[in-house]
Amino acid sequence: MADDESPQRVERRRGPSTYTLSFGGIIAVAGLVASGVATYNDLQNDIATLKRGELYQEQTNQRLGDEVKAIRTEQRETMREFNEKLDRIIDHWPQRRR
Repeated sequence: MADDESPQRVERRRGPSTYTLSFGGIIAVAGLVASGVATYNDLQNDIATLKRGELYQEQTNQRLGDEVKAIRTEQRETMREFNEKLDRIIDHWPQRRR
């Protein structure tokens, strides 16, 4: 009867429990997801930065192209005026030499 009166012993397994492994797995997956989201956000930011840089470069090229056109127009006008003055000087030159 001694066996009937003693409380029953429940055997416990040694090592990590299933709960611990699943919790650890969940933490690992959550870490991977967080890392993936962070990487995705970084890539999106890099792409946005590159697009802004490309747009800025296009605007800069357009502005510089417009400035070059304006300078060439101004230069043509200046050369035209210079040539007209030079022609007048040349036209008057023979009159003075005679």
